[in-house]
Amino acid sequence: MSKYIKLSESNCRNCLRCVRVCPTKAMTYVNHQPSIIESECILCGKCFVVCPHSAKKISSSLPLIKKWLKDGEKVIVSVAPSFAAVWPNYKTLEKALLKLGFYDVQETALGAKIVSEAYTKLLKEKKMKNIISTCCPAVVSLVEKEFPDLVDQLAPVVSPMIAHGKKIKQDHPDAKVVFLTPCIAKQKEAEDPRFKGIIDATLTMPDLKNWFSGIEMEDVNEDWEDFDGQITRIYPTPGGVLKTLARNLTSYKLVNVEGIDRVKRTLTSMQDGTLEGYFFEMSSCEESCLGGPLVFHIEHNEWLAQSVIRDHVDVNDKIKESDPAVDVKACWQAEELPRFHHSEAEIQDILYLMGKTNRSKEHDCGACGYETCRDKAIAVLEGKADPKLCLPNALENAQSMSNLIIENTPNGIIVMDKDYNIREINPVARHMLRLDDLNPIGLPVMSVLPCEELEKMLHTNQRTQYLTYHYDQYGLLLSHALTKLDDEQMSFLILMDLTVEETKEKVIKKMKQQTLEITQNVIDEQMRAVQEIASLLGETTAKSKVALTKLMKAMQEND
Repeated sequence: MSKYIKLSESNCRNCLRCVRVCPTKAMTYVNHQPSIIESECILCGKCFVVCPHSAKKISSSLPLIKKWLKDGEKVIVSVAPSFAAVWPNYKTLEKALLKLGFYDVQETALGAKIVSEAYTKLLKEKKMKNIISTCCPAVVSLVEKEFPDLVDQLAPVVSPMIAHGKKIKQDHPDAKVVFLTPCIAKQKEAEDPRFKGIIDATLTMPDLKNWFSGIEMEDVNEDWEDFDGQITRIYPTPGGVLKTLARNLTSYKLVNVEGIDRVKRTLTSMQDGTLEGYFFEMSSCEESCLGGPLVFHIEHNEWLAQSVIRDHVDVNDKIKESDPAVDVKACWQAEELPRFHHSEAEIQDILYLMGKTNRSKEHDCGACGYETCRDKAIAVLEGKADPKLCLPNALENAQSMSNLIIENTPNGIIVMDKDYNIREINPVARHMLRLDDLNPIGLPVMSVLPCEELEKMLHTNQRTQYLTYHYDQYGLLLSHALTKLDDEQMSFLILMDLTVEETKEKVIKKMKQQTLEITQNVIDEQMRAVQEIASLLGETTAKSKVALTKLMKAMQEND
């Protein structure tokens, strides 16, 4: 995990945009979570810029700086010249910083002048095959990590931030130096052991903007102060470093390269030996420092910034060679990153695991963050990527599953366009409607399902509707479920055959009726039998009563 870019897992939506843009593939995605391999990260900030879910937070020294001010420390701010992208009026910014309690505010362009003087000397000496500017720490890290054989072509000169920090420390040994930055890589450069004790803290431009939200900034209608070599204020603009150098003093070809992808291509060409005699001003950000990752999300106008900066420089006032005000020598070193070597058999095994069983399965779409499926397989071997994560495979599997369901469902399915013409029809629907030998694609659905109630349903705005209708020509009773997809301007119809159920229901109903009739007949017969028995019993009882009565009377008379 990176010390300077914190990942918020709760905000991450697994879109993989950060993995796709990472130029060194330090951003990994394993076990459904992104992670940063700090040793491989150059802090270009592209992952932070492209994240749409605020899942990345930048390290902040603001609490420490506020503590210094509260404790009465002597704190001096070195303001990067890209400040104009956020605060076009330098004097207004300066006054606001002083109001916050800073002891002094200075432009980093003062350090840029010292750096341009050192570059001028290098150009005159003509000792280097090529010269790569070292103002951008992300580019320096890229060379040290990814192109170690080009380290000797990095200008042996510190960045303007370090040069200015040294100058401030020289003038104010007891002061703490804070660098106002649009760049994440500057945070790491400030803590680089090679420059220990020069920059005490960095203050990001977003942090300062939020800090200013609690105070009222006063507009100051004063012009910027002039200083010798103030053309270096143009450093953060595209080609700004080169604009400070006199072209007629050197045989080197002066070229500026912006954007990390173009920088990598240029470095590859240098590595191949096809470029020689060039001074390259390299910036990892497009639009140079005015497009820095920490000002990208702030509402600003880089074109306004360029015009404001140019209003305060004399483009004809080129920097001349001079004895440096401070020591600007830097020693760059190749970083020994672990380099893995994988056999072809190992790579092919992973490709097979990823479902790339032959070359035609290798789509090389880049959706996973890697240019080719082979690169992805190597990343899997190095523990940087998930072998199961493949968008084309997922889509293919989903399509296959969808087709499998549609082809085998017992219901008929018809998909219609906005004019209710048939676009798709599954085999069951074809068989239902006796279309096995006819292609109905393009025909109006009413031509195969002539039903007035269905036609009325098609022309209503209701999203989902149901209908049961008997088609005499097919001898079918069909249940219809009609759904309209407004966004797609499509509809689909699900047909369920209820004919068998209807026949069963009729049979059951008839059986019930017959059973009722038989039961009623049995009851009627039983009632008749009871009545007949009762009638016979009644006659017999009456006769017995008469006989017994006569007998009783006879016995009474004898007594």
